[in-house]
Formats: sequence, C-alpha cells, structure tokens
Amino acid sequence: MLNRMLYALLPGWRADTAAYVERRRIELARQLDRELAATVRYGPFRGLRLGPDTAWSVADRAPMLLGLYEQEVLESLARAGARRAFVNLGAGDGYYGVGALVAGLCQRSYCYEMGEKGRRIIGDTARLNGVRDRVEIRAKAEPGFYLELPAEVVDDCVLFVDIEGAEFELLDQAAFQAFAKAVIFVELHDWFFQDGAQRMQTLRRNAAATHAVSEMTTAARDLSRLVELREFSDSDRWLLCSEGRGRQMDWIRFDPKPAAAAAER
Repeated sequence: MLNRMLYALLPGWRADTAAYVERRRIELARQLDRELAATVRYGPFRGLRLGPDTAWSVADRAPMLLGLYEQEVLESLARAGARRAFVNLGAGDGYYGVGALVAGLCQRSYCYEMGEKGRRIIGDTARLNGVRDRVEIRAKAEPGFYLELPAEVVDDCVLFVDIEGAEFELLDQAAFQAFAKAVIFVELHDWFFQDGAQRMQTLRRNAAATHAVSEMTTAARDLSRLVELREFSDSDRWLLCSEGRGRQMDWIRFDPKPAAAAAER
C-alpha cells in the first residue's frame, strides 16, 4: 500500500523538482551574468558580449558565458577555420551568428531566424559587439534559401543548422550539392519523429556524394579550471554548466569531399 501511495505522488514530485531546478538555473545564470558583465569568458567566442534581452532560455546564458554551451560543437567549429561567411539557420539570439564574427571565423554572417523577437535581439547583439554592418538578418529559411545568397558565400562558408527538426526537409540532395565546398553543422532532432531513423538515413544519403560525416555528442565538462565558480557549491556549479536538455544531444559535421568540391570549381 505504501509503495502504491509513493508511486502515485511521484509524478507531482518530479514536476515540482524540475520546476525548482529550472528556477535555480535562472537565478544562477543571472548572478553569473552580472559577475561576468554579460561577456563570454572562455572558449572560441571569448569576448562576445550578450545583450540584456533573450528570446531563448535565460538559464542557458551561464554555460554560454563560460564557453561550455555546446562545447563540442564550438571546438569543432573553431577547428574548421576561418571562412568568408557564416550562414546560420535558426540563429536564435545570435550567439553563433555574432560569435563567429567576434572570433574571427568569418568576414560576414547571415542569420536566418523565424522569430521576430530573435531577429531584433540578433541586431542588438551585433551592434553591441560593433559588427552590425557585417550581419545580415533574414526570416525563416525556406527550401532553396541558398539561391538568395551570393555564389561566393555559398562556396566559402560554414553552414550552421539548428531548426528543430526542419533540417530533414531543408537539407535535400540539392542543398548539399549547392554547399559542396562548405562545412556543415547540424543539430539533430530525429527523436522528434517516429520515423527518425529513416530520416537520418535519408539525410546521410543526401550528403553522401559531396560530404564526409563525423558525429558529435554531449561529453564531459571540466569545471576545475573555472576560477569564477570556486565559491559556488558543487550542485550549483553543475547547474551552471547544464544546458537544461531533456536528453543527450547529437550533432553531425559534414566536411566537403575533395573530389566533390573540385567538381564544383
């Protein structure tokens, strides 16, 4: 009887606990935001200044400021080297779209964002960092969006895609062919769909002629080097680096195959 009573209470307890954890993440993020003057302290985007407003999770500002947010992707992006342009589908608040400019990874950034508030914040963040004249802000990326871009951009860019499952519609064979010389990063959302495994197979097949594939997943975080966190409790330190996700995330990096890139010249 006691066990049945406990199980009946468990869903409510879990919901209350999750709500408390999220509130604590937000409190900690705001504290760190003040202490670091809303400026990224570590990682490839070091020196990037974040504006006061956000269209995304406030709590995510903490790992962003510490250079821990999507750390595997950030490090891989830095290794990809500088390109003429950074094309960001699902640009959010401009963390990547503006951060790539601040980091010297591109000369110009093209930010596609469907949310009006997000587009406004991208512009504000670009102005705050003195690069507004080098950022083009556009609405939702539609199929064939690359036809709107200058040929020299498509031929020499990083394409960064985080569009909550729409990647399987936008990245068809024609898109990979168009970006045959580009390095492409995709945050995967196959788990959104019952036929997710089939969608992944199609995505890989679409890229097979032009790009080689490597995979990334969320891995360990080393907090010992972050002197800013030494006075925080163990629990708070780990909450500060949490991205608040419901599962372990995966990304794919597509690198141009030399033969395919040469064929495009």
